[in-house]
Amino acid sequence: MAAMPLSGIRVIDLGRVIAGPLGPMLLGDMGADVIKVETGQGDMLRQQAPSFAKDMGGYFATANRNKRSLHVDLRKPGGDKLLRALMASADVVVENFRPGIFDTMGFTDEVLERDFPHLVVARLSAFGDRGPMGHRSGVDQLVQGYSGLMSITGSPETGPTRSGIAVSDVMGGLCNTIGILGALMERTQSGRGQVVRTSLLEATMSMLTVQAGKYFASQEDPVAEGNHHPSVAPYGLFDTADGQIQILVSRNEDFRRFAAFCGRPEWLQDERFATTGLRSINKNDMRAVVAEAMVEKTTAEWLDFFIENDIPHGPVLSIKEAFDSEQAQALGMTLDMTAQDGTDISVPRFPWRFGRTPARVRYPPPQIGEHTEEILAEVGLSDDQEVREALLCRK
Repeated sequence: MAAMPLSGIRVIDLGRVIAGPLGPMLLGDMGADVIKVETGQGDMLRQQAPSFAKDMGGYFATANRNKRSLHVDLRKPGGDKLLRALMASADVVVENFRPGIFDTMGFTDEVLERDFPHLVVARLSAFGDRGPMGHRSGVDQLVQGYSGLMSITGSPETGPTRSGIAVSDVMGGLCNTIGILGALMERTQSGRGQVVRTSLLEATMSMLTVQAGKYFASQEDPVAEGNHHPSVAPYGLFDTADGQIQILVSRNEDFRRFAAFCGRPEWLQDERFATTGLRSINKNDMRAVVAEAMVEKTTAEWLDFFIENDIPHGPVLSIKEAFDSEQAQALGMTLDMTAQDGTDISVPRFPWRFGRTPARVRYPPPQIGEHTEEILAEVGLSDDQEVREALLCRK
């Protein structure tokens, strides 16, 4: 079987919930050997309903494939010994403890550089490690609010609205992964690891892109605009005679054909709508007249027009409809696995397809402590009594 992009890289995953474990899973998808170190009752998302089976919450399964699980009490001397042995054998460590906790466990930046100079240590937090909120704990929705994201999500009628997914958690995990890959690449030149820090807040604010650019360029605070683009018009979700459809009519030639099909030749003589830029400046007027025209035809009529003229458009699907769609089926977006206990599990597929070194599932989401014994053997601690006294379960 072909080698994978990160074959030979070992990752110690101390992450919890979504943001921490997501990055190690993606690295595992690319071939890294990921060891998930669980303490206490295990990752709290194991218990999050709905579940595939006991200790296999659906939320947990989406962030923990391609990992092996080790269950140990890190507060005991044997747990600390085992963690240090794992770190010595690894290339990457990922942690998303509250800032300061990893330090109190004995792993300050200075200790990491001295004792584990080869390691890339990814330290992910909610609000960062500095500033007035640097040592606060935090969760996805709080960060969505603090980052400004909620203020531009929703509509003037709904007020601030959280995203439909844990977008700050996911972005934090993705940015963490990018930082890890950058540090690993740099290590091939310097031979040294380094600490890489990011936070949910930094990740979320960095993706504000269009809205942040709008603010910095105009010094005007952006507002929520519902299902319409903040700058381009017409670009958004519109009612039809019998449903809804999303459209983007941006190019001038597209707009000319669109106006003709709507039976609105006067739009082409209206100075407010003469160019893409003017339609953006007068976006509210543009949306209003387009909304009046869109309800005069059925969704099928609009689809025929947009398809024939190659103008971007699309429906709004439910999650079920999206995964059942022909396009998602063609891309293989559902990943089916069978856990060690025989439980069937389905999750979204990894987001890329490599030409020569494909990502693949080597391990389904693990049972808690499922791989403890084989991991102990790999680091030569199978017979260490102190380590065994720190184990929480054995599989």
